[in-house]
Amino acid sequence: MSFIVGVRNFLLKILYRIARPIIFLMDPEDAHYMFKKVGVFLGSNPITRSITSLLFNYEHKSLNTTVDGIEYRNPVGLSAGFDKDGELTSIYPSIGFGLAELGSFTGEVCPGNPGKRLFRMVKSKSILVWYGLNNQGAEKISSRLRGTNFGKLRVGINAAKSNITPEFDLQDSIDDYVKTMQLFKDIGDYYTINISCPNTQDGEPFVDKNNLDALLIAVNQNRVDGRPIYVKLAADLELDEINTIVDCCVAHKVDGVVLTNLAKPSHNQEFIKQELPYHKGAMSGLPLQRISTNVIRHVYRRTRGELTIIGVGGVFSAKDAYEKITSGASLLHMITTMIFDGPQNINEINRGLVKLLQEDGFKSIAEAVGSRNPLPKQKHEPASEEVKNVA
Repeated sequence: MSFIVGVRNFLLKILYRIARPIIFLMDPEDAHYMFKKVGVFLGSNPITRSITSLLFNYEHKSLNTTVDGIEYRNPVGLSAGFDKDGELTSIYPSIGFGLAELGSFTGEVCPGNPGKRLFRMVKSKSILVWYGLNNQGAEKISSRLRGTNFGKLRVGINAAKSNITPEFDLQDSIDDYVKTMQLFKDIGDYYTINISCPNTQDGEPFVDKNNLDALLIAVNQNRVDGRPIYVKLAADLELDEINTIVDCCVAHKVDGVVLTNLAKPSHNQEFIKQELPYHKGAMSGLPLQRISTNVIRHVYRRTRGELTIIGVGGVFSAKDAYEKITSGASLLHMITTMIFDGPQNINEINRGLVKLLQEDGFKSIAEAVGSRNPLPKQKHEPASEEVKNVA
């Protein structure tokens, strides 16, 4: 069966390579909305969902994993930022996703940033994003999604602060997050508190510990039983800033972190400089790959695996996915690989993960998490006999 799926994926890959130059003639945002319409149609009825699943889906029991009490059929998920208004949940399982994070959703309607907002950086294998949290607002979206049966798809609700003013007010900002949480209290499987959008008018004010403390107190007051809460971090933080946020998450008993959001070109050397098309925005894909994996390794060791980690950034192959998992990530998010490699690459990553697990003798994703990132010994742990003898 795996061989047949491999042949299927190979043929689909060739077809996408033929079609991609034509797709890339379109404006990136126009292409996004066109494919969104296609996805809505494919998810609209059982026949098109079944055909899509036959072409793109892949199942294997070793990919089944349970994280913070939530059962996932596989760890490969869609990142927030693609389905900003939560319109495509019916089709995601058919193209191989085990989870999808919707949004970001904000308390108020957000038009996003003006002008051109999406740029391809083909040689850097990246998308420069300057959207600015455009979405229909939590009230309208939650009203539409309420009562939806997501089936075997696990859904994350990504909550961000409304991007409608350059002025930061702490209480107004907290109320904005809480509004989204309350409106989605009966929708989805987990929350992500996005404190890291790089394209907003007032920056990233919740890097400040006092602000973050106040936000997480309010978040905890609005917890829903059985609904884990994760915090999404920026890619461009200094080590002490990462430590402050992570330690704060542990102190407030947040369930985990999403690592990481997009990378700002001003803080990144992982892209072809001549290809940068715009002076604003932040990059997805390959420029983020090494940064996010390094942050995953650091946070996993600092928290000794106490926090769940969702790894995001530059996952184009099963090897990339497995590196993040063995570094400490329990789940993964991705978008850019669909754009550059085609939607069939989602199930090719899942198929490759099965092989990599088998090669390492693991029977499940959970066994592989952090397996190549050994935790540091506690300072109070006694030295081994060998060390004592050498001393």
